[in-house]
Amino acid sequence: MPVSMPAAVEGQHAPHGNVKSAHRAAAGRRDPTREERIGSLITGRWRDVLSYGVVLVAIIYGWQRRGDVYLSPEQGFGYALGIAGATMMALLMLYPVRKHARWMRRFGEVRYWFRAHMIMGIAGPLCILYHCNFQLGSMNGNVALFCMLLVSSSGLLGRYFYTRIHYGLYGRRADLAHLGSDAVVIRSYMHRVFAVAPELQDVLTSLEKQTLRQPHGFIGCLGHVLHISFKSRWCGLVSVMYMRRAQGIIISRDRLRDDEIQKLRVSSKYYLRLYLETIRRVAGFTFYERLFSLWHVLHFPLFVMLLITGVIHVYAVHFY
Repeated sequence: MPVSMPAAVEGQHAPHGNVKSAHRAAAGRRDPTREERIGSLITGRWRDVLSYGVVLVAIIYGWQRRGDVYLSPEQGFGYALGIAGATMMALLMLYPVRKHARWMRRFGEVRYWFRAHMIMGIAGPLCILYHCNFQLGSMNGNVALFCMLLVSSSGLLGRYFYTRIHYGLYGRRADLAHLGSDAVVIRSYMHRVFAVAPELQDVLTSLEKQTLRQPHGFIGCLGHVLHISFKSRWCGLVSVMYMRRAQGIIISRDRLRDDEIQKLRVSSKYYLRLYLETIRRVAGFTFYERLFSLWHVLHFPLFVMLLITGVIHVYAVHFY
């Protein structure tokens, strides 16, 4: 391997690694295997597309029917949606409490609470939008609505930052060492293609060298992430040409059967895609880690503002 990513081989730990492993075992937790880490780079995307697609369809349908008087925020099912949405938004506070309060540790693993937090963070605002029938109303209601939309947008942004530094939405936190070793392993799966297409290996090696040059400062990190994101996609297009030529040579030389040809093509494309995605993760890890820390500082005050405006709205509706 001409370029070495940060070294982290499974089974080799620092001297205090046994202590950490013991604590994890005692807590009933384990680190993801390399296969799980690598697989999470791709599989999580389809789940995201499906979930966001369902929410988008629900929002478009509600927006198109906003003029129909089939839901009233003051009574019936529309009123119940408001109660359900407000309840779910209030219950979002349980996740940070479970995460930081010692007395809550016996109430299930944090990842299940986080999953419920994400589901309610989407379902709650959706219920509120249907509660108000996608229309503006009283002043206090409008303020609460816009605060909710602001918090929801902030939550979606934080979710994106989270997925860039974790293995999947509900996975463990990543680190540069594991990401680097995963890239090395993925490249090793492509050795058969590299043997007849050294140009492809040179292209990926050049990209890898540029990825490892971590700049300093926020602007420098942002430029580095954008540069590697564009360059990796360009390398992906160029690599397809080299890969097809290499596959033709391998098929002709080894006289592969139809099923073997299909397997070669699918596996080559899959590992190239995984490798380029891992390279982008390595390039952006430090940058997104900083953004996620900053987002934590800004998101909580916005949520407190939402709770205050929500309480004022409920009080005004029922007592005025």
